[in-house]
Amino acid sequence: MNNYSDDIERLRKNYKLITRLVALLFILFFLISWLIYNHFSIALMDAQNPQVLTLNELNIVDQNGTPRVTLAAPLPEPIMLGKRFKRGEAVSGILIFDAEGNERGGYVTGDISRGAALTLDEVNRASVHIASSARGEMHFQLSNGQGQFINLAIQPDEAFLRLQSGRDTLLLIPK
Repeated sequence: MNNYSDDIERLRKNYKLITRLVALLFILFFLISWLIYNHFSIALMDAQNPQVLTLNELNIVDQNGTPRVTLAAPLPEPIMLGKRFKRGEAVSGILIFDAEGNERGGYVTGDISRGAALTLDEVNRASVHIASSARGEMHFQLSNGQGQFINLAIQPDEAFLRLQSGRDTLLLIPK
């Protein structure tokens, strides 16, 4: 009988251990279920009620990790041919870049001047530039970088149209 009593005692200990393990597994199951439910219900809630996203900079990169679009306040200094240059003033807005990372245009507002500008750039210079200041001035300029450009400007005291080819002014209204 002694053998049976040792076996029965071992069975009781194993039974208690198994009971505790089952209880622990039961608690873990409900805890994991609760976490999964909360995760998905929060995700569904976010999809149904979009929240505000607040940040200083957002970069969209291509498959090579090259920034192609930057939305920032303030924007970083421009990059041309792999080199950083200084801007005339700090600006905030949206910039677009080519596959080599050169700044190729954007829509910006000046942090000091409060002017707004829309540019389409060749590498190293603006080829289309539309700008408006906070003081009633605006201009529209097309340029090819070879000295030819058209500039239409309106200032508080005058307006003019200028067509330039190299050093020659082909048209200037008013003269």
